[in-house]
Amino acid sequence: MENRIRHFTYAFPTPFQLTGMDEICAAGDYEVTTEDESIGNFVLPAYRRISTTIYIPPPAGRPGIGQVVQIDPNQLTGHVLKPS
Repeated sequence: MENRIRHFTYAFPTPFQLTGMDEICAAGDYEVTTEDESIGNFVLPAYRRISTTIYIPPPAGRPGIGQVVQIDPNQLTGHVLKPS
């Protein structure tokens, strides 16, 4: 089976810095991606999380493509998951 990849948008109401980030990021909406792998041939699908990343765009007015940072998904607790 293929890995399951899901994209979410999280709203951060204040500037934030998560483990793995070098800088403090501005408040706003950020894309978070999770990747899970199948853990067997069960009657119902079962998955195990293998990565969670957040896309940090370049600062306003600066050229660039931004960066993708691997984060601890537990640090997203308390932030608002926005509908896609």
